[in-house]
Amino acid sequence: GLRSSYEKSMEMATTDGLTGLHNRSYATSHIENLVARANKDGKPISVMMLDIDFFKKVNDTYGHAAGDEVLREFADRLRAQLRGIDLAVRYGGEEFVVVMPDTDEATGNLVAERLRLGMAEKSFDLDSTKKPLAVTVSIGVASSHGTDESAASMLERADKAMYEAKNSGRNKVVSDDVIGEQADNKAAS
Repeated sequence: GLRSSYEKSMEMATTDGLTGLHNRSYATSHIENLVARANKDGKPISVMMLDIDFFKKVNDTYGHAAGDEVLREFADRLRAQLRGIDLAVRYGGEEFVVVMPDTDEATGNLVAERLRLGMAEKSFDLDSTKKPLAVTVSIGVASSHGTDESAASMLERADKAMYEAKNSGRNKVVSDDVIGEQADNKAAS
């Protein structure tokens, strides 16, 4: 009936068709709300920025069907590792964001490391290539400190940490606080 088609179109507006994760436009306002609530309650919240390593190579070598399969499998593994309250988003092409309420930095880093292992340990079996593919991910983690922080600044910090993970060898987790401490140490010395 009318209601279900309305719900479907709402769902299409909020989810990424390929992976079934939330899409970026839905996520943007939702992340703001989650961060605002965490600030108000004085609770920690963590954000992960994830980027599949060498994804362009998968597309270039095996074609877009294989790339799509990798994205779908990646999203499935992501979902399997997260809690119901976590928000998982396909943010861009091969970029994903996970928002974890009530999660401090130490826990955020543990979850990120578990996700990283969950991708790297078991190869991706693709129908389109008929052979298993090794897929790894670089992850940046940023946590709020229960203070008045914006979602935008958290995403920016997670993004910076993710680039650091990429630039320092890929298939790793980098916490934004580590980068922050390095900058503080440089300033101090």
